[in-house]
Amino acid sequence: MFAGKTVIITGASSGLGRQMAQDFASRGANCVLFGRKEDKLAETLSLCKASGAQAITITGDVSLPEDCQRLVNESVERFGGVDIYISNAGLSMWAPFDEVEDLGIFRRLIEVNYLGAVHGAHFALPYLKKSQGQFAAMASIQSKVGVPYHTGYVASKHALEGFCEALRFDLEGTGVNVLTVHPHWIRGTDLRANACSFDGNTLGENKRSHNKESITPEECSLAVLEALRKRKCELIIPNKLKLVPWLKLLWPGYLRKKIQSMVKGQGE
Repeated sequence: MFAGKTVIITGASSGLGRQMAQDFASRGANCVLFGRKEDKLAETLSLCKASGAQAITITGDVSLPEDCQRLVNESVERFGGVDIYISNAGLSMWAPFDEVEDLGIFRRLIEVNYLGAVHGAHFALPYLKKSQGQFAAMASIQSKVGVPYHTGYVASKHALEGFCEALRFDLEGTGVNVLTVHPHWIRGTDLRANACSFDGNTLGENKRSHNKESITPEECSLAVLEALRKRKCELIIPNKLKLVPWLKLLWPGYLRKKIQSMVKGQGE
């Protein structure tokens, strides 16, 4: 299904973005790799080309509309169109709200996690309409439920969830599919290390570890590709997290205790 299709992946320099790029490349897709770190993008590019796929890198920041416009324009110039746009670039945080010293964290989280997706969708949409393609947003299970120490992150992902839900209405009849992906914590990525701390700096080496309930980039990537193949509107991974909205509605006290226990279990 993906052979010959042009796929734009933001946040492609590491983690889940890099894994999705490899998986699309191995299936013959033309991969456009977007991120802020040129050297890391070059590593992803080499992995894609090792599969014999056509791929290019474009550096930029999803929070800047002009960078997203350039991303789409250069993709179309190189490959003639856009079939799938994956809004994967993201930023996290780990800090109790009452300890936050730098309120700029909240603006940055909105700019990257929410507006970054809006910018990409805006510029890619004319081409997705032509190809009757797909827009996929990497949301989070935290798009549906609050989590301690993640106030700004949760808010940005709730905004992204609402945007995608409304966008589906606006695109009815156009042939464009909108997929929102709600994964558990993903281990083996830089997201936790790069998360904002209370003072606006990154957690870095003080990042908390992921517990056994987290998923791998490989698991998540393959699930995303399968959801795109089936043109699904929503993917929750792992499957047991599909209970979260029901628990929130019917047994909110139990869910609250479960979330607190899981976050505490992350360790230092």
